[in-house]
Amino acid sequence: MNEQTPRLAVIGDVHAHFKRLDQVIERIREVGVDGILMVGDIACAGKGARTAKGLKRYRGRVRKVFETVRTLDVPICYVPGNHDLQNLSEPNNIDDRVVNMWGLRVGGLGGTNPPKRGFPYEWTDDQMRARPTLDVDILISHCPPANSPLDFARGAGRNVGSIAIRERVEKINGVMVCGHIHESAGLTQINDCLCMNAGGLGNPFGRTQVGFLFGTHTLRHEDLDSGVIQTLHRE
Repeated sequence: MNEQTPRLAVIGDVHAHFKRLDQVIERIREVGVDGILMVGDIACAGKGARTAKGLKRYRGRVRKVFETVRTLDVPICYVPGNHDLQNLSEPNNIDDRVVNMWGLRVGGLGGTNPPKRGFPYEWTDDQMRARPTLDVDILISHCPPANSPLDFARGAGRNVGSIAIRERVEKINGVMVCGHIHESAGLTQINDCLCMNAGGLGNPFGRTQVGFLFGTHTLRHEDLDSGVIQTLHRE
């Protein structure tokens, strides 16, 4: 690993879509990375996880996703998404905490904002503001910041990200990666923070896509279906 410029891959909302995940893993292997960041919605707990059978099926799919990603044999940091259970026990769930990895401070904020629709992990902006302050170089947030190119929901026809997440992002001199709004995959800069929505592998709007971080100065997003590559460098 290069301590000065670690190369990290970002995997979007998998939703246990193993065909696309396998292709993403192969692309990451080609590039070669020091670690993996996962932005949540590992599988789909949903309302089905309220039954013993549904919970068992969900946990099995989560386990299989992580087994697949671990074939890369590099460290993983992740947060749960709104479709996940908050207390996922796979190693390096960094929700609400900061870890030192790859010579960087990496923090996580899982779940997502209103409107509440009965998913396992939802919160209000006021609840997010009350959560721990994270001093980070890289923030993994399932939910995108409000009023950005990363949070436009096509079905709703409007921006649906979190104002409380944006307030945090505006104070970061580093990188934020997120997911949740599958159709708004891409890159942008908010103040001193380079931001990426890694998009979704699972439906709706699922695509075979992956992101890469080169330290905290360059982001790259690759749509493996279309061949479109976006790159953002720190200004």
